Amino acid sequence: MSLATTLTRRQVDRERKRLDQRMLAYLEAGEIREAVRMEPEYRELARSAGAPELLGYFLLDLGDWNYDKEKYQDALKYYLAGLSELGGDPPEQGVASLQIAYCYSFQRRAEEALRWLDRCLENRDFYQNGRAAAFAERGRLEVERYQRYPESIYHYLCAVDLYDSKKPFYSPEGHQGALFGLALTLDEARLITHARSYYQKVVRMGHPEYGYLKEAENSLQKLEKFSDPLP
Repeated sequence: MSLATTLTRRQVDRERKRLDQRMLAYLEAGEIREAVRMEPEYRELARSAGAPELLGYFLLDLGDWNYDKEKYQDALKYYLAGLSELGGDPPEQGVASLQIAYCYSFQRRAEEALRWLDRCLENRDFYQNGRAAAFAERGRLEVERYQRYPESIYHYLCAVDLYDSKKPFYSPEGHQGALFGLALTLDEARLITHARSYYQKVVRMGHPEYGYLKEAENSLQKLEKFSDPLP
């Protein structure tokens, strides 16, 4: 299909669907090079539609493929390139920023990860459950990398408060992980009563397939031997 002229919305949707089907077929088959070669087609579609974010979405998909393969440096390249095309879509800017932060986290580049998490949290148009995930990752980094317990507890509390199963992109796995991360941080800080409360919430959530459930049950058993040292 020639895209030399400006397209109608219906034509844009039809052409994007056609390209996405090809691209996803390549990715599912592991043919990443063939998928990458589609960039000029997406670039031309974005130009003809006057919507640079269409190219951005394509680049984010390439980033996701590399991320799932644990090729974090390659994923970063595509996420950063995609982000530069998403000026008209702040929620997806938040998605890209969060994925960039995760890539840096997996590469143990905590300072860069924190900067990108802050960028997510400054984006008030980012999805609520995405902001929750950013708060949770910030909480994890604060305690695992820097042993800053008050900061970690604060960010985990923000995360568990924001997770909402009725809002888009809710992740029960992320929610359960944030609850357990908060419980464990409170436990290590010797805030036993509060730790017990959040371990119990993990158990009540009850998704063994997401992890943390057995750990929470074991931690609760150990806490039965202690009382909160604070009045």
